[in-house]
Amino acid sequence: MVVVRTMKYFFALVVICFGIAGSFAHDASDLRFVGNGIDIDAKGVVFPLSEEKSEALGRMMANALEPLPEGLDQKVPLRKISLKKLDAQVKAIVDQNELLPDTIRCFGGLTSIDYIVLVPEENDILLVGPAEGWRVDAAGNMVGRQSGQAILALEDFLTILRALNRPALPRSVSCSIEPTPETQARVARLQQRFTSLTAQNADAYFTALEDAYGNNPITIAGVSPSSRFARILVAADFQMKRIALGLEPSQVRNIPSYISLVSSSRLNISPQFWLVPEYAVVTHDSKGLTWRLADPKIRTLSNADYLSSQRNTRQTGGTDRAALHWCSKMEEHYDALAKALPVFGELRNNMKLTLVAALIHQENLLQKANCTLTILLDDAKLKLIDYPIPKSVTYRSVKSQSGFSTIVACGGIEINPFSTLRNNARLDHRIDSERARLVQTTGDEWWSP
Repeated sequence: MVVVRTMKYFFALVVICFGIAGSFAHDASDLRFVGNGIDIDAKGVVFPLSEEKSEALGRMMANALEPLPEGLDQKVPLRKISLKKLDAQVKAIVDQNELLPDTIRCFGGLTSIDYIVLVPEENDILLVGPAEGWRVDAAGNMVGRQSGQAILALEDFLTILRALNRPALPRSVSCSIEPTPETQARVARLQQRFTSLTAQNADAYFTALEDAYGNNPITIAGVSPSSRFARILVAADFQMKRIALGLEPSQVRNIPSYISLVSSSRLNISPQFWLVPEYAVVTHDSKGLTWRLADPKIRTLSNADYLSSQRNTRQTGGTDRAALHWCSKMEEHYDALAKALPVFGELRNNMKLTLVAALIHQENLLQKANCTLTILLDDAKLKLIDYPIPKSVTYRSVKSQSGFSTIVACGGIEINPFSTLRNNARLDHRIDSERARLVQTTGDEWWSP
């Protein structure tokens, strides 16, 4: 049974955090449906989050935020999180039917994980990376006090760690928002009927086109579709499409809309855009006890480049120069985008967490360190919140129009760290000399310093 201290805290908790060994009672006003720039209705249809709801969420989250403890309010280049001590702390809280505090849910303020350090003599693994104090922004996002970067969420880490700890290992983690083959066939038949548009037949064509598209389904793979992790995938994908279509501003001066760059007389254009991580080489010490991971570069790919990356070949055919230009601008200014719209920062965080979880799984690091997690990996004892499942988006929310041309954005997000770990893990003897400072911790807390 979960103890709920106040109704105010309850609403904030269900938006960004998770439950403990039980379930919450929800009602129609539950704010699980909103956040990260999206709103989800009772049927699972995703809509842009209204400014009014966004501001209400921000106020509620700010009011529920707990004071920062001394030490965690400082920005530090490296903070060490002990998985063994964190597991014990969470278990003690669960055993008392208490709520997990912000310090745990915000992963000690980590903004990234640069090292995984095994300490077999203590049956422990340390996750080490930059950290700082946190605050709630006007839209209800948890960000760093100094940098404005999205803070890592323990809930997201547990989601991907559990997903990769199951017997059926997912090939990748992904989401996409695309019309079905049946929808594409209906649209093709419609275009055969309307070979050209005029002022007389345009209204009939656009009405028939909306009927043909209906709602575009959302496909989620690799993680539970009811997880916060999945919500981040969908929200980032949805907002990427709307930025491309000029339906929402990027809030970054150097990232224009795709529609402002395209010039075409075609009746229907369906550009596909994909966000994928490009992981750097992963390095380790001579004993395989200390691993260093760089932050991924976030690539924005047009469909031809995405297919080339999947098949390791070059695609031939027509080139959408506007799409290539827009993708290059997204890549070049992604850091600014992640700060302006924190969901893109959370996406990058989760791409890094996926690499961390994949490395832990592939190299059997928990076993190698003799680190037993008694509750963090237990779905029954530490139950993550089931958020409303995003199932589809309306045609209008991913469609733009320029004259007689209709542009419907497609594509998605793909995270696959396994090829990097298979092909780009390297020995680096310099890490041996770094290990001494990385294993040093102070006190009995699960975090240091």
